[in-house]
Amino acid sequence: MAKRNSRVAARGAERWRVLLRRWKDSGLSQAEFCRRRGIAAWKFSWWKRRLSGAGAVPSGSFVPVQVVAAASSRELELTLGGGRALRFGADVDAEKLAAIVAALEALPC
Repeated sequence: MAKRNSRVAARGAERWRVLLRRWKDSGLSQAEFCRRRGIAAWKFSWWKRRLSGAGAVPSGSFVPVQVVAAASSRELELTLGGGRALRFGADVDAEKLAAIVAALEALPC
């Protein structure tokens, strides 16, 4: 099962590499390219960041975090660079949260 999942992930990553190349060759803004192709801009940004390695943490590295008590055990607060903070229910989908964070971090401060 793990082999199948890795093949599926590899095909998905290759699809996004092709889309990213087409966007660069198109001369269009990222927003216009996404609009014309019906692609969610946040998803495009997430894949762009993931495949470029921007913001990637080298294996074996530590990233500083600050753990604070939440107002409720069903609440999660995430503090981003520049002091921005997001609050979510503790049941937030991890993949969606990762995509949201990637899209927000890609925005200029």
